[in-house]
Amino acid sequence: MNILITGISRGIGYGLANYYLKNHNLYAIGRKNPFGKKVKFYKLDLSAIEKIKEAIDALEIKNLDLAILNAGILGEIKDMREWSVKELEDIFKINVWANKVLIDYISSFTKKIVVISSGAGVNGNKGWGGYSLSKGAVNMMVKIYSKEIDSKIYALAPGVIETDMVKSVISFDKSKYPSLKRVEEGMVKLEDGIERVVKTIEKLDEFESGSYVDVRTI
Repeated sequence: MNILITGISRGIGYGLANYYLKNHNLYAIGRKNPFGKKVKFYKLDLSAIEKIKEAIDALEIKNLDLAILNAGILGEIKDMREWSVKELEDIFKINVWANKVLIDYISSFTKKIVVISSGAGVNGNKGWGGYSLSKGAVNMMVKIYSKEIDSKIYALAPGVIETDMVKSVISFDKSKYPSLKRVEEGMVKLEDGIERVVKTIEKLDEFESGSYVDVRTI
């Protein structure tokens, strides 16, 4: 298969790239490439939305069986009133708008698009502010696109996987933000989490295009 993954330098993106490159042709966009020539890579901070089309063109992709839009940022854990509009805009730029531009450009030659979402996008827990808002927007964006493009498209919550992002999350005040304790307790090792994500991606055809799917519920 021909597969595109965004954000492969670490965490879930790294784990997925490491898994898929063993048996598939892998393309990637992100800030760093830890896999060298094994991956056809274009270096780009996805907040530079105006350069995304240039990145896709440079990769010379004729068709994709699967695109996993993984790149994203968390921001801080703090009360909603403490978030500035600028901070929210910065999170939306990568978590939502960069994915919109990618979907617009690749959907004509991609069979299946998976946008990495989060349970934070539906739970609305105290402190998750910009991240929750952005992932909620991702879920709705995917649902709308499913009615407008030929590609199958899904929002996928990968569960709590041991990554630098999750380690950062659980370092915040658990007494003030009780959901962080549940995050810590539910965390799984990277390899186990990636295996679960891959198995879920393989089952996505069982769901209606546009669905929000959480790996913990199947």
